[in-house]
Amino acid sequence: MKKKIKDKAFARAVNRDDFVRGAEQLGMPLDEVITNVVAALKADAERLGLAGTRR
Repeated sequence: MKKKIKDKAFARAVNRDDFVRGAEQLGMPLDEVITNVVAALKADAERLGLAGTRR
């Protein structure tokens, strides 16, 4: 995920600094925030239409 954040073609309209700033505001390391978000999305993947789209 961290590689994707650095990729300019990934979510072009996203301000990458927002990821870092958000983690700082939560008082958590960026890696931990990413891990928690991915885990939450996996837990609800079917409802979100993400089931079976593993890359």
